[in-house]
Parts: sequence; structure tokens; C-alpha cells
Amino acid sequence: MNKKTFIVTTALPYANGDLHLGHILEQIQADIWVRFLRMCGNKCYFMCADDTHGTPIMLKAESLGISAEELINITHKSHLEDSIAFDINFDNYHSTNSNESKHLVYEIFDKLQKNNKITTESIEQFYDEQKQMFLPDRYIKGTCPKCNTVDQYGDNCDKCGATYSPLELINPYSTVSNTKPILKTSIHYFFKLNDCVDFLESWLESDRIQIESYNKLKEWLNSGLR
Repeated sequence: MNKKTFIVTTALPYANGDLHLGHILEQIQADIWVRFLRMCGNKCYFMCADDTHGTPIMLKAESLGISAEELINITHKSHLEDSIAFDINFDNYHSTNSNESKHLVYEIFDKLQKNNKITTESIEQFYDEQKQMFLPDRYIKGTCPKCNTVDQYGDNCDKCGATYSPLELINPYSTVSNTKPILKTSIHYFFKLNDCVDFLESWLESDRIQIESYNKLKEWLNSGLR
């Protein structure tokens, strides 16, 4: 077997709750894979981090009467302790709220913007006036516009399986405050993914990934990126 260098990671646990069985199962499987690679003489870096951004973290912290930063720190300590208890040996278990992460995000965004790969659009979204916040799809419920089932989420219906825009919901309401949201416009930033199709296709053909991943990514490219 040719000696190689590998970077192995697992899905980033969300920082608004404890690890569950799915997290631990995935981490154990990855840890076994890392140990095997190293036994074969390869160099392997095994890393992960907490995903610390999003509305659920803000709301969970608010319900506990603490800041989002405090919740992130408490959760990070808990997640790492649980992983160590299962003898899972990450080389680095970090956070998306780290200074390194912020630096890289700014660097990537600046480079994309300089290369005309970023565009902006005015997007109309539901806004909770009581909580003074825009509402992600999962924080809006209403009646499904396809089958008229009540109490369905803002992006899909559990009963008929339909997907739709939150703006299509009948009688929408905020699950945060249980009030009727208003429509409000804000500026959103978008990555011009379709401009990079040629580069991505060329990269895919460089034999860097396993065939299963190749086939799925090729399917996305063939259907058009947006």
C-alpha cells in the first residue's frame, strides 16, 4: 500500500445540545478508520469541531438565561468529554467560533469577492416583530399549500412530502413567539456557484475522491448548480 497523508473528520455536532448516539457511532467508525490507516504506515490527521452558528443556539441560550458564548463553551467541554469517554482520539477538536475559523472565512470571502464570485440580492423573508428577528424555515409553521395539512414547517410537508417556499404557507405563524410574522426585505449574499462548473468538473476528473462521491457530485453538476 502506497503511503499517503489523510485528513479525516466527522459531521460537526451542533452546539445547542448533547451528543447523541448518531454522533458517537460516526466518531467511533471514523476513529477505527484512522487507526487502520496509521497501522498501515500512513500519516493521518483526525479532527472535528462544534458547529456554533445559527438561530437554535441563540434561542437555547436565551431560554437558559445565558449568553450564546457561554452555551458554546459549556457544550464544547461536554462534547469533548463524551468523545474522550468513548476512547475517540481527535488530534484537534475545535470550534467554528474560533479566531482561526473567522480568519479563514474572511479570507475566502474577500478572495471570492475580488474575483467577482459574490453577488447580492434583496430577499423577502418572514420577520418576527415580537422577537425582532428573521425566521429560518424551521421556525415557521402553517398550513401546507399542497394538501392543506395544518402545522407544517416552512420548507416541507411531513404528510404529503411537498417542498415549497415559506411564503407559500397558508396562515403562517412564528414558532418562537406564536405570532403572525410580517414580510421584510434584507440583503443576502450569494456565491456564483455556476461560474465554477468548468473548474469543478476538471477537479473531479483528477482522481481525488472515491467513485461513490464522484458519481453524486457529477449528478449535481449535470443538473446545474445555482
